Amino acid sequence: MATALWDLYENQKVKGLSAAMRKTLAKLEKTGQADHRWFNSMGELAMQEKAYAVAARFFKLARDEKPLPSYHLNLGNALFYSGDFDEAKRILEAYRTRFPEDIHGLIDLANCHLKLGELTQAKAICQEGLSRKTGHAPFWNCLGELAHLEGDAAKARQLFDRAYSKAPEYVDALFNRANMEYRLGRVEEALTDFSLCVRKDENFEAAWMNMAIIRLEKGETYQSRRDVERLLRLNPGNIDAFYLLGRIHLAANEFRAAREVFQEILKRDGNHMAALLALARLHLQESEPAQAETLLKRVLANPELGDEETIACLSLLMEAGETALCVQHLQRKPDGALNPAARKLLILGAWRLGRTQDAIAHLESLLIAEGETASNLALLGRMLLQSGAPELAEGRLRKALELDPASRAAAFELAGLLSERGEEGQAVTVLESLLREVPDDPDCLYNLACCHARNHNFDDSLHYLKSAVEFGFRDQDKIHADRDLQAIRQFKEYTELAGQAGLIG
Repeated sequence: MATALWDLYENQKVKGLSAAMRKTLAKLEKTGQADHRWFNSMGELAMQEKAYAVAARFFKLARDEKPLPSYHLNLGNALFYSGDFDEAKRILEAYRTRFPEDIHGLIDLANCHLKLGELTQAKAICQEGLSRKTGHAPFWNCLGELAHLEGDAAKARQLFDRAYSKAPEYVDALFNRANMEYRLGRVEEALTDFSLCVRKDENFEAAWMNMAIIRLEKGETYQSRRDVERLLRLNPGNIDAFYLLGRIHLAANEFRAAREVFQEILKRDGNHMAALLALARLHLQESEPAQAETLLKRVLANPELGDEETIACLSLLMEAGETALCVQHLQRKPDGALNPAARKLLILGAWRLGRTQDAIAHLESLLIAEGETASNLALLGRMLLQSGAPELAEGRLRKALELDPASRAAAFELAGLLSERGEEGQAVTVLESLLREVPDDPDCLYNLACCHARNHNFDDSLHYLKSAVEFGFRDQDKIHADRDLQAIRQFKEYTELAGQAGLIG
C-alpha cells in the first residue's frame, strides 16, 4: 500500500496538486511511512506554500535521519528563503566542501554572500561557476544583481540579458532585466519583458504587480486594474496588490471605491502606514478633518515610522490645521536629527504660527546644511519681507533667481517688493525675465498685466491679461476685484475679453 501511495504522491506532485499531496502524505504518516523521504516531501510541500521556516524544520529532520545531498541542499535553500542567510551560508559551505562539483550548491552560496553584502566573495564564486562547462545563466544573473547593488543599472541589464540569452526558460533573469529597463527609463521594453514573464509563468506575482504599476504610471488604469485583479485571484491575501488597487481607484477618481479598499486593508493590517495615509488624504479631500486627524495621530504614534512616512503624515496634519502639533513633534527631535524635509516642515510650521524669527533661524541653518537653493532662498526672502527687512529680502530673492531663473516664487516675491517701492519698471523686467523661462505660465502673465496696468500701459496690460486667460488663469473673483486692474475695466477691450472668456464680471 505504501508503494502505491508514494506513486500517487509523485503523480500529484507533477500536477502541482498541493491539497491532494497533503492528504496523501497524511495517509503515508498513518501507515508508518514518516521517514526521511516523508520529512523531505513535507518540506517540499511547505516550500510550495512559501512556509519556508516550516520547510527548513522538515528538511533538517530529513537530513538528520539520512544525510543525502539533496536534503542538505534543500535545507540551505529553505533557510535562505526564510531570511536566515548566515545559517544558510553555513549549511551551503559545508555542502560545497562535500560536493564541490555541484553547481546548484555553488550558485546558492553565491546568493547567500550577495544577501549578506559580501560582494567580493559572491563575485569569486560566480567566476568559479563561469569556469565550469555548463550552467552559466544563474551566475550571470548573480553578477547582474551585484552590478545593480553597485549602482550600475546599464551593466546589470546587460548581465541579466546574457543570463536570459543563455537560458530562455530562466524567468528570474528576464524579470531582473525588466526591472533594470524600468530603472533606465526604457519603460516599454520593461513592460514587454514583464508581459513575457507572465506568459512563461502565469503565477509570477511580482511580474503582474510591476506590470500593473507601469500601466498605472502610464495612465492606463483599465489595464492596470485588470493586472491587479489577476494578481488578487492568484493571491487574495496580497496586501500590496490591494493597496495598488486603491491607487488605481484614486487615479480614476473613484474615491468611494478607493476608500473601501483602504478600509479593507486596515481590517487585515491595522498598521498599514500607506493605507492609513491614503485614507487620511481622502478624509481631508472630503472635508472630514476630524477623521483624518484620528488616522494621522495613529500613524504618528507608530515607533517604527520611517522618515518618508513621518514627513507625509506631518504634512497632512498641517493641511488639517494641526500645525502646532507638527511643530511640537519636530521640536522634540535633536536638531542634528532633522533631515532637510523635516526642517522645511518645521520652518513652514513656525512661520504659520507667527514665529517668523524662529522660522528664519531654522531656514538659515538649512541653508548652511543643504547649501543655497532657489526654493530655500525664495522662502527666506518671503519671511524677511514679513519680518520687515525688505533690503535683506531683496538680496536673497535676487540670489535665488541667479541660481534658478525659472523660480516663480522668487520672481513673484521680488516683483511684488519692487512694486511696493514704486519701481514698476524693474518689477516688469523681473517678470519678463521669468516669462522667457516659462512662456506659458498664466500666473506670470497675470502679474505682468497688473504691473502694466499700474504703469498705465493699458494696451500691454490687456494683452497680458488676455494671454493669462488663454493659458488657464481662472480666478474669476481675483480678476474682477483686483485693484491693479481697475484702470483697464473702462476699456471696451476688457469688456470684450470678459464676454469671450466668460470669466470676468
